[in-house]
Amino acid sequence: MEENKGNVVVRFAPSPTGPLHIGGAHTALFNYLWSKHNKGSFKLRFEDTDLARSSEKYEKSILDDLRWLGLEPDEAPSRQSSRAARHMEILRALVESGAAYPCFCADDASFEHGDHKCGDMDRSERDSRVSQGETYCCRFKVAGGPNYIYHDRLRGNISVPTAAIEDFVLARSDGSATYLLAAAVDDHDFGVTHVIRGEEHMSNVPKQEMIYKSLGWNVPEWVHIPMILDAERRKLSKRLGAMSLGEYRELGWAPEAIVAYLATLSWAKAPVDRIASLEELAMLFDLDSVAHFSPVHDEARMRHFGRVFVAAASDENLTRFCEEAFSSCASPKTSDDEKLALIHELLPECATFGELGSAIMKNLSFAGDLHTETPEWFGDFVAHLALISDADWSSSNIKNALKTFQNNLRLKGSDFYHPIRIFLTGMSQGAPLGLILSCVGRDASIKRLGVPVTKRTTDMGGENFG
Repeated sequence: MEENKGNVVVRFAPSPTGPLHIGGAHTALFNYLWSKHNKGSFKLRFEDTDLARSSEKYEKSILDDLRWLGLEPDEAPSRQSSRAARHMEILRALVESGAAYPCFCADDASFEHGDHKCGDMDRSERDSRVSQGETYCCRFKVAGGPNYIYHDRLRGNISVPTAAIEDFVLARSDGSATYLLAAAVDDHDFGVTHVIRGEEHMSNVPKQEMIYKSLGWNVPEWVHIPMILDAERRKLSKRLGAMSLGEYRELGWAPEAIVAYLATLSWAKAPVDRIASLEELAMLFDLDSVAHFSPVHDEARMRHFGRVFVAAASDENLTRFCEEAFSSCASPKTSDDEKLALIHELLPECATFGELGSAIMKNLSFAGDLHTETPEWFGDFVAHLALISDADWSSSNIKNALKTFQNNLRLKGSDFYHPIRIFLTGMSQGAPLGLILSCVGRDASIKRLGVPVTKRTTDMGGENFG
């Protein structure tokens, strides 16, 4: 369906009661892409009516995370709490028109189990009780009738039994507007044409439509995208271990990789074999191709996009990103070619530049205690390796020396390479030994490999079986 270009207005409206998570970022992305696809406007509103839990700290972190992802709002963010006077203005209009009324029931339980007379109360009695300072909230008066039917762009016509919709609260007894009223008023005033939000808000649609219609306002198009589930098919939440965008940032994730991954959740047309730019995604995006089944947050799938992003970096950038790692554990004599060779060996498994740096340090450092028996040939091997001069210390020459020694002793590959790797790095797997030895450097490698020889000589009472 082609929209009216330039007239599309969407909003992302998070509650600043915690950091932004994958689910919220997914909703923000789809709002952003739809606005840009239609050359419209993307707005950000903090729904902070829960003042006790809302925090400016979270407002800042959410805004920082959106900007990090490239989802920049088209105007300064707004706060729902700053519009309290406007909410009360609309509330008074609803009460005056008879669409809403003061309810003197002590709480929801009293309302549900009472005789529901507040909605039919004589106006003079109502005004008298209000003037006497009696506590009340304000409720919307739901008209009886057949099922209430509304349209969702992804799900078609939705039918809800009107009898199941109670007279809902518009304003609490302290005079503050509820989400139902505040969101409806703000979306109308901001000219929102498409309300793109999580499917958990679907139950609010009939009530918010009633508010719109009672005021003679145009109803926005409802688009309820599926919520993202965890591996146990539960809604993602911090309590259940979901990571925030800030935590992904700290781990070194590229925002381009996260955006590319999020785009594939419930949108089958998103590219999966490359990192598409936000501009390209916006050009391709179509609300009508968004599925309405709930996707599962798949870390392995996200890592795929991370690896694609890292692998696309230039050799110059890869070397620059890994400079600190090489400085901490590689020989200063290591050539750029040897560094790049090691980088490209480790690259396929790394989803972030941080992981690549860590992999370099793991492969070039000794991480662990000796935990394998020293072969009898090990001393001879170290002596054989030491025959390579510093000037000839390269991965190709080291590889040839390793192969020559292995063939002379007719050793199986695992019997030969495994103990060398254990004594060199403390790991059972890693990059090719020739590259590791080359980058560690001649003197440091021979010194490190000489430790097990010395240890074996001591353990065997001074007799050298190497």
